[in-house]
Amino acid sequence: MSNIALKIGVKASREKAMAALNTLEGLAAWWTWDVSGDPGEGGTLAFRFHGQGPDMKVLSMTDHSVHWQCIAGHEEWLGTEIKFTLADEGETAIYFQHLNWKDESGFYALCSMKWATFMLSLRQYLDQGSGHPFPDDIQINTL
Repeated sequence: MSNIALKIGVKASREKAMAALNTLEGLAAWWTWDVSGDPGEGGTLAFRFHGQGPDMKVLSMTDHSVHWQCIAGHEEWLGTEIKFTLADEGETAIYFQHLNWKDESGFYALCSMKWATFMLSLRQYLDQGSGHPFPDDIQINTL
């Protein structure tokens, strides 16, 4: 199994950072405008990119973490888990993990890079008030 792990620091409070991770408005501000569903524990979130994308079951949520499992979407994402964990480290540290990839395919490499761009979008949203969610995200494909 392979994992993607990233960390960013933001000036925003932990409460503001959690709202970016556990509300529809917050998620739409940095990941994709097309998000719907129930962000509460036990709920299901639908993230769409040109009409397609993952559905995530919210496995757990605390005042410092969010944990999802992909239950629908791209075959390589099925069963993978996404975790955001916040820590106070002089600023708010946001630890990101996308866990349990079956192998390090080309799609895994693409997603690893895209997650990095979306984490930068999250930081920009939290620190400057606006991010770059899909479809206005940083483009990395040149093929």
